[in-house]
Parts: sequence; structure tokens; C-alpha cells
Amino acid sequence: MKILHTADLHLCEGAAERWAALEKLADLAREKGAAVMAISGDLFDQHVDAALLRPRLRKIFRAGDFITVILPGNHDHSVYQGGLFFGEGVRVIRDWREPVEVDGVRFWGLPFEPLDSAALVLRLQNLAGLIPAEGTDILLYHGELLDAFYAREELGDEGNKRYMPARLDYFRILPVSCILAGHFHSRFAAWELGPGRFFVYPGSPVAVTRREIGPRKAHLWQEGASPEEIVLDTFHFVEMRLILDPFDREEADPVTVLRQRLAGLHPKARLLLSVQGFYDGQKSGYSEVELVDALKEAAGERLYGEPEFSFMDIRQVLEDPLFQAFHQKLTAADYPVEQKKQIRRAAIRAMMEVRA
Repeated sequence: MKILHTADLHLCEGAAERWAALEKLADLAREKGAAVMAISGDLFDQHVDAALLRPRLRKIFRAGDFITVILPGNHDHSVYQGGLFFGEGVRVIRDWREPVEVDGVRFWGLPFEPLDSAALVLRLQNLAGLIPAEGTDILLYHGELLDAFYAREELGDEGNKRYMPARLDYFRILPVSCILAGHFHSRFAAWELGPGRFFVYPGSPVAVTRREIGPRKAHLWQEGASPEEIVLDTFHFVEMRLILDPFDREEADPVTVLRQRLAGLHPKARLLLSVQGFYDGQKSGYSEVELVDALKEAAGERLYGEPEFSFMDIRQVLEDPLFQAFHQKLTAADYPVEQKKQIRRAAIRAMMEVRA
């Protein structure tokens, strides 16, 4: 059996890029011949009216292509309590004691509850006693892996709360072939629990927050094979940082540099731009206001939100005889190139502060 594994779409009214990502995933499941698409939590964003979204979901999860197995996550656990119909091919894991079976494979899950680590260990021990010795079993889990070395901001907009926190060792007692996890948004990651047994976070399939940088991914699972990362053609963010340096003789005009980099940007990518450093306004022909306007115009619709502009026009410093004498001595000094840059930056900032 092939399983396409994803999580953390956070569907809501609007957010067209998230719906487009779900449709891409459905197309991918068909293309790969997946029998199941497993969604490991947070298909919906919090506080959504699922009744309004069901008609659209039913069209995407139409019967006959694959079965969609959904695990309630911390954002959408209340959505599934009313017995709503989400599609002919949809199965929701509402109880950890009752698996969903598809073509002989049992899908167990841990629907979100406010469990701490101790309670989660006990839950997993009880679950291990329910799983038969024969057959193929999969676990869907939505929570925080404490020993995964993720930063807190990689979860999405979760603040400082911990959701069903666990460690890899907690899952080793389960006789399952794979643990399909959700909750961490930022990136794809997999850990081997034993020979041919894996714990996998696919990352969000579409950027939900500004912290989800780079092309998004999904996970294709097949028993006996290693987790397969699939790069998705979906909305995502790309960070781009321009560092201006008037002493770099090979540095092109910053607007030209930006246009060149944008030429290689993925069509679905949106730009998080920051421009730092110093430039010579006299030489470039731009005032600070003019340079900001020119950079924004060059970025155009690819730009997401307000860029971070922390550059400074230092034409007055460059024309100062004191700085020119200092720079001549620094150039002749026997320091590593990077150290010279740091010294020069510090001197420029000091002179700018004095002038201010």
C-alpha cells in the first residue's frame, strides 16, 4: 500500500493558497497511486465553521480515488464532534481505541487531548495492548516531539503551549510500521525507530506562517521502503537578504541584483525581503527613499508584506577626510578580509552616530 502523508493545512474560508495545496495533494495521491491520503491533524484552522466548508471538501475527497484518513489536531479537534459528513471517501479517527481499516491496513490515531507527557506514555502503553500481533498497523499522531531539536517557532502560531509532548522512545513499544505525525510546520523530518520503522513529520504542505521557508513537501510511505520526500508545487515563502557594501568593487546595483535573483524564483514563492548594509548614494544615484521605492517596484507582486530596510546612505562618511585616512590605513593593515569588513562597519556606524 502507498500512503500520501500530510498535515497542518489549516483550511479556512478564504486562504485560497491552502485550498489549492489540498487539491494538489489530491492530484498527487491519484498520480502516485496512493490508496490512502493520511492527514495527521489540523486540516482546519481553529474557529472555522466546518459546515460551510464541507461541500468543497466533498468535491476534493470524491469516492473511488483513494481513502482520506483524518486525525483531529489541536486546532480542529472540535470540528469532528458533530458527526458531519466530509465526503464518501473520508474516514475520521475519533477514538484512539478504534482504528480505521483500509485494504487490511489498520490506521490508529491519537485524536488531540490536553495530555501531558506522563498521560501520553500511559495512553501509548494501553494502545500497544490493543494492536494485534499480525497485520500492518500505522499510527497517526499530532503533537510535539521533544527530542526533535526543533525551535519553538517551527510549530506555527502555537505560542509557548505544548501539545501532547512525546519523545521517540515513547513510540518504540508500539508494533506499528510507521508513525505519521503532524504539528511541526517548518520542514520534512524522519527518524528510524527500528529496522524499516519510521517516525515522520512532513511539514506543512503550504506556508501558513512567515516562518515556513522554502518549497513545501509531502511524505509518500510504502511498507519496506524509506520515507520519500515529495516536493510540492505550492505556495511558500523565500527569504532574500541583500547586504550592500560600497567597498565591494564587483557588487552590482542592488536593484539589478534583486531582479536577477527574482528571475530564478519559483512561480508560487512569495518574497520576504531584507536589505542591509551601506551604500554610496552619490555613486549609485539613489537617495534612501528612491532606493526603497526602486526595490519595491522591482519586487512587485512577488513581495510579501513590508520589507526590512536597515541600510544607510553613507556618502557623507565616504567624503570625510578622517574616514578616508582611516580606511587607507585599514586597507594596508595585515588583517583577514572578514575582520577588515567588521572593523570598517564599526567605524562607519560610529561616524554616522557622531554626525547624527
